[in-house]
Amino acid sequence: MSMSHYTMTISRTTVEKLGIRLYDKAAAVVGELVANSYDADAEHVTVGLPLNKWLATRSDGVVVDQGFEIVVEDDGHGMTPDVIDEFYLRVGTDPRKDKRRGPRSLEKKRPRMGRKGIGKLAPFGICKVIEVRTAGGEKTRKGYMTAHFIMNFEDINKETDEDYHPDIGPDDGIYSEKRGTTIRLRDFIPRVTPDEETFHRQLAKVFGIQLPDFEIKVENTVNGNVFVVGELGVEIEEATRIDVDDRPIIMPDGTKLPVRGWVAYTRSPYKNEEVAGVRIYARGKIVSSTKDFGLRAGFHGEYTLRSYIAGAIHANWLDADEEEDLIHTGRQDILWDSEKGVAFKEWGQTLLKELGSKSRTPMREKAWRVFLENSKLEDEAKKRFNDPMIVEATMAVGKTIGQIASIQDLEDATYTRGLKELVLTIAPHKMIVDKLKEIGESKVERPLDALVILFNDAKVAEAASIGQIANERIDAISALEEKMASKPAVEEKVLQGLMEGAPWLIDPHWTVLQANETFENLRTAFERYYLKKHGKKILTTALRGDEKRRPDFVMIHVGKAVEIVEIKKPDHALTDEEFERLRIYIESVQDFLNRNKKFQEEFPKTHATLICDKVRLKATANLAFSKLQDDGILERKTWDDILMDTKKVHEDFIRVLRRRKGRIS
Repeated sequence: MSMSHYTMTISRTTVEKLGIRLYDKAAAVVGELVANSYDADAEHVTVGLPLNKWLATRSDGVVVDQGFEIVVEDDGHGMTPDVIDEFYLRVGTDPRKDKRRGPRSLEKKRPRMGRKGIGKLAPFGICKVIEVRTAGGEKTRKGYMTAHFIMNFEDINKETDEDYHPDIGPDDGIYSEKRGTTIRLRDFIPRVTPDEETFHRQLAKVFGIQLPDFEIKVENTVNGNVFVVGELGVEIEEATRIDVDDRPIIMPDGTKLPVRGWVAYTRSPYKNEEVAGVRIYARGKIVSSTKDFGLRAGFHGEYTLRSYIAGAIHANWLDADEEEDLIHTGRQDILWDSEKGVAFKEWGQTLLKELGSKSRTPMREKAWRVFLENSKLEDEAKKRFNDPMIVEATMAVGKTIGQIASIQDLEDATYTRGLKELVLTIAPHKMIVDKLKEIGESKVERPLDALVILFNDAKVAEAASIGQIANERIDAISALEEKMASKPAVEEKVLQGLMEGAPWLIDPHWTVLQANETFENLRTAFERYYLKKHGKKILTTALRGDEKRRPDFVMIHVGKAVEIVEIKKPDHALTDEEFERLRIYIESVQDFLNRNKKFQEEFPKTHATLICDKVRLKATANLAFSKLQDDGILERKTWDDILMDTKKVHEDFIRVLRRRKGRIS
């Protein structure tokens, strides 16, 4: 290298702060270099880099460069050696205020993207060496004068006040056939490049411009693939789109700040961060991105807004030549607390509230479509009910419920399946209610004829509803069978809670349609009575009370009967002591009811069911046990009896129902 005649004038630590600390991603670095190409009136920019690769790695604390290069080449007007010091190596100067350059590009009069004069340092955020080869100026008989120099971060960052002189490249001072600038980056620090699709999105996000005379072409040097950077592809719900070209921001003094662009909801939640939120551009380059314009958490529709909002708003006044500086140094955000920033924020919040209101119906329709597709609701309704009226009711209920569900939740198969079952359960009842309402509101001459039709329809709905319950019960029984496979591990209290909550498992004909307040009063009064008579506190339910305490027995009501349910673990053999306790429980309930006639009027019968696989009683106890059975007061069932009887009743019902479905009309 020959002695350098180029000079960089800058505080050495500034390079580190403006390079490494502001730009640490390949796309951001390339974006700054491409912006310089745009300002240099380039029409074609070619970027070559290895994608989906580590540019350097770290081994035992030592950085190991992988030998890659990133090259950005353009066909802009370039520079000559005599302007390098002043136009390129003087960091932090505003080119727009330079009389020889000005706020617009030299030839195409494009509004300059660069303003702060620090973008040239961006590569130091990912590498240590920047090589610049640029040819420009007036074309001579020999071609264009070329400047060629290499900047090394290690040399720049030395603690010294002396000026920095870049190394001279071999092409410096020669003439080139074509004008333009080529920048090569090498000697990288540990950074990874994204894949092709992601890199395309990242560059497309940076530049909000699509011009016929400016093209960015990217070559993946790993595999030779080439693609042109186009618009950032965002699939939106068109019905939610709001254009803002005719919605200026009004300042307190009445000044209008023009904006153009749009906001909308996307068709699905964000799958990548590049399309998330509203992108804000100034002079064609992104300066900020927001999902809510500072709206406080907790507003209506917050989840949908933050998950689906997208947009692109151009506000060139954020980067106007004669205005205050409203953009952060790294062009990562704007100064929201400035006067114009506050006005912009308030304008944006109003816009998003309008978007939320406008989008409510389209997003609900979308949720319904997603639910319909993912649940296969219509197919299931036709298969299960085989009746057009119930299928119609199913779709009506499904739409009501599906459209208020979260689209993200509807992507969960378990959630969607549960919602579908809820809809299928409600649908038969809705059909009856709708028909009854229709009869009430209509002016039919023969209402009895209408009621006959209704009751026939009700048979279909009732059969369908009960059939569904039977199906669900069989599923529950199957689950119980699996639990019973580990008989020794089953806790008695768990079985008590199960039988109390689903008494039809004990007897398929037992169905508790609703909670009975009178029976709960009876239970409380009986527990007080037992404590007073026997001096012992007992618990007769597994569904309340101390979680650690096992009920003494379970007492439920089946119609007009008080049912005492004593449950023993599978394979357990009933002992004399256990039977004696059960006998006392039965006699105590009978005595209590005899003493309390109001309760006895409501529940005149007392019966006990013992669920126990074996009985091992001595002669006297066995005699008393048999007497209770003979009198119809006590019935014993084994666990196999329960499972077999319950399955048989429900399976027979479903079999008959399916056979008769077509004949019910």
